[in-house]
Order: sequence, then C-alpha cells, then structure tokens
Amino acid sequence: MSLGNLHRTIMDSIRVKNLHCLADTGEIPLKPINILVGANSSGKSSFLRLFPLLKQGLNTNKKGPILWLSEDVDFGDFKTAVKKGEKNIELQFAFTSYTLTLNIIEEKDTDYINRINVIFCDQKIQIDINGSQIEKILINDETFTNLSIDVLDNKTRILPDFYSIIEKSNIFNTSETKEFLLSYDVEGGSRIAENINNILISYKKEGWEDNLILDFSKEKGKDKYTLSSLLKILKKSIQSPEHSSINSWKKDDKEFIEFNNRLILLIFPLIIRELNSKLSGYFRSINYIGPVRATAERYYRRQNLSLDFIDSRGINLPMFINDLAERDKKDLNSWMSENFGFHLVTDYSGGHITIFLVNGMNKEKINLADSGFGFSQIMPIIIILWITSKQMLRRKKFMLTHPDAYYYVIEQPELHLHPALQAKLTDVFISAIKLAKDNEIDLKLIIETHSETIINRIGRRISEMQINKEDVTVALFDNKLNKEGKNVTLSHFNEEGFLENWPIGFFDAD
Repeated sequence: MSLGNLHRTIMDSIRVKNLHCLADTGEIPLKPINILVGANSSGKSSFLRLFPLLKQGLNTNKKGPILWLSEDVDFGDFKTAVKKGEKNIELQFAFTSYTLTLNIIEEKDTDYINRINVIFCDQKIQIDINGSQIEKILINDETFTNLSIDVLDNKTRILPDFYSIIEKSNIFNTSETKEFLLSYDVEGGSRIAENINNILISYKKEGWEDNLILDFSKEKGKDKYTLSSLLKILKKSIQSPEHSSINSWKKDDKEFIEFNNRLILLIFPLIIRELNSKLSGYFRSINYIGPVRATAERYYRRQNLSLDFIDSRGINLPMFINDLAERDKKDLNSWMSENFGFHLVTDYSGGHITIFLVNGMNKEKINLADSGFGFSQIMPIIIILWITSKQMLRRKKFMLTHPDAYYYVIEQPELHLHPALQAKLTDVFISAIKLAKDNEIDLKLIIETHSETIINRIGRRISEMQINKEDVTVALFDNKLNKEGKNVTLSHFNEEGFLENWPIGFFDAD
C-alpha cells in the first residue's frame, strides 16, 4: 500500500528546549529569510547548528536519534548538549498540517526518544517509550497499554520504527486486524472491530489505500482526518443493514470516539514511518556553511573526485569550480559579474589548479590568495547561491519536481567583508528568495549575523518593496529569559523597513 504524497508540506516553525544554554526558544517561525542575532553565548549558534546536527546523522549508523559529533558540527554527546541541570532535550517541528514533538533522554549512556507527540487536525497521539518497549499510547486522551508493538532503532533516521502484527502489507487482512483490535476490548468492542474491518475493506474495494494514511500533500486536504471527516467517510463506506446504527452516530458519541481511536491505533506505525520519511527529507536538503571557511591557497592539487556539493568549510570549492562544464563556468561568471562585479577563472597545469579573481571594471586578474581574505570567505556562499538559482531555473525549464525544500544555514556571512560587499550579498539573498517564490519553491535562508549592514539592507529592500516584510523573521537570542520565560524575542520589520520590538542601542558598543 502506498503511503501517500507529502511533498508540498512546509515546515512553519521550530521550538527547542534544554539545548546548551537554551531553556526554551518558544516557536520560532521559519520564513524565507531568518536572521538570528544576539550577544556571544546567547544560544543563537546552538539553534542554527541544530539543522546540520540533525542532517549529519541521516544515512549514518548511529546508536541514538542524533549523531552529536561529526565533521560539520560538534555537540560532544548528550551530556554536553543538554542544558546544565536538565535531563531532557525537546524538539518541536510544526508543519503545515501537523506538529511533531520529540523528547530525548539518556539512560545507561544511551540517548533515545522516550516520548513522541503528534497533533494533526483535531487528533492527538502520544507515544511513551521505555527503551525498546512502548509503555503506553494516548490517542485523544484514551490510554492503551500492554501493546504488542515492537520499538526498533532506525539507525539512519531520527524517529524509531514501530512494528505491530498489522503491517502495511496485511492491514486489510480482516482476521489479523480484528485480532489486533479485540485485544483492546471495550463495551461493544467486537462491533467496533467489525466496523473498522468494514471501512478498511471499503477503502480497499474503492482503491482508496492511498487515502488511508495521512495525506498532507495539499493545504486543502489538511482537514481530512478531523473527527467530522472520518465520520462522513465511515457513513459513506458502510452501507450494510446490520450496521445501520452508524448513520445515527455523531462525532461526540462515545462509540464513534472509540472507533476513531482504534483506527488511529491501527495505522499509527505507518503514520510515524511517513513522518520519519518527511522529516528526513527536510533535513537532507540542508546546506551548511560554517563560520571558519577555508583560506585561499596559491594553487591546489587536483583530486580525481566526483563532486556534487560544497562542504561546510568550502575546502572542495576549487575542485568543484574546475570540474564545471565550460557552459556552466560561463554561466557562473556572468552571474557573479552581474551581482558582485567580479568573477573567477581557473588554470589547470601540471596537476595543479590555480584560481584567479577577475575585476569586472579593469579586467585585472589576481590570484585568489592575493585578493584579500574576505573574497575567499564569501566564495562558498556565492557558489551555493548560484547552484541553487541554476537548479531552480533548470527544474522550471524541464518541469522537474523539486526537493521538499532548500535550506541554507550560514554562520556569519559578513566575516572579513567590507559593508558594500555585505550589502551586495544581502541583495543576492533577496534575489534567490524572489526566484524561489516565483517558482513555488520552499527556500529558506537561516543566517546568524552580527552585521548591522545586512539587517539595514533587508529593511531598505522592504521599504522599496523588493521583498515582503512577512518573508523575514528576526530572532533575538538572550541567555536570560524574557518575561514570557523564553530565550528568544521576535522582532519584525514594518512596511517602511524599520524594525519593531527591537532593543534600543542593540549594536552599540557600550
């Protein structure tokens, strides 16, 4: 049975509790441009690095849900990642049609997810886990215990897997389904089990298997699993005279609520599996550029490697540029000249690659190592933005499907850059967002910065209507809690491009 299509779901916000110095961020909206600001040791880097942290454990065998230490980011282990004095880390991801909350603890030097909460429509699932066993499941506040469901580590994803006697291959096997449901007997339990079997059979006969599992693919479909919608489907599906009493059910009736909860209990392993796939898809799309980027060298030894991405420090950038097809090199140079007033050329000789920076005004060619430290620091960001723009245009031209999202997580893009170049870079950020919106692509830039120039440039472009004020989140981090008990205060731009809810003298030295 297919599990449906979740491709167009959008991640709307993230909330983090007890990670490093962050007690509670509150819900931080994820907009096309997300600016993270704050004093040193305020938690903004911990929040930003959560994105590559969650990515680096995907497709890697690991003991727990998160790979705390890797080449990109290093959180040490659970003990060093959790806030001092606390015993759990909580992560909440709010998507267009559902909210997923994970609680992570450590026992016997092994960290694992001990609670999963899913809210979709007006339905709620809570799964309490103790090691490899489910302690209980709450579905709309009804408790189920003594469950014959195994919990297995999913070593290459974030959420665990759940296996019951009902699997996707035999969910329509009426005898097995009935046996599973009757183990949670209530008054009239046999009749409830029979009714669920009938609705499943009806789904199968009508070819509705794809609709059985949560389908968040479209905004208009997000209410499909409300109690009212399920009741409507049930009445339509079961027409036999012996079940005519169903037609009199209302959504608040005890018998219907019990029916609904057991149907959700039946399919929840498939729901979690689908959400796991969705979550993994989002974090695989992350591209991270760290604050310490590779310095330019006078020449580079060529390596016979196939490259399709830029690493977090830009170390493989020279090989990537050199290996571009001539057509792509021309396209890159044209794009760089238009946006920044300079471009790159490479020279390959004697097994070595040399990169030159060419000034667009006088055509002077300078070895990148002699051009100033800032140019080498901005290059990984420039190339990644060009790659993204090219991918979006190519997919539009050939009507190709897009990934779930493009996420670019960048620490301190302003390092070693003159304010004029910072402003140009900000304009390219905005151009990339406009291109993505024109092509209905979920592109998000998550930027940690100390740059007043970048923030002022965004405000100016808002006032000039180059970007919508609703497309920008400004999150101010503080290691002290605000009056709402959160580490993060949200600011925003008004239509004139001025920041509101912004502390006076934020960038002052004193």
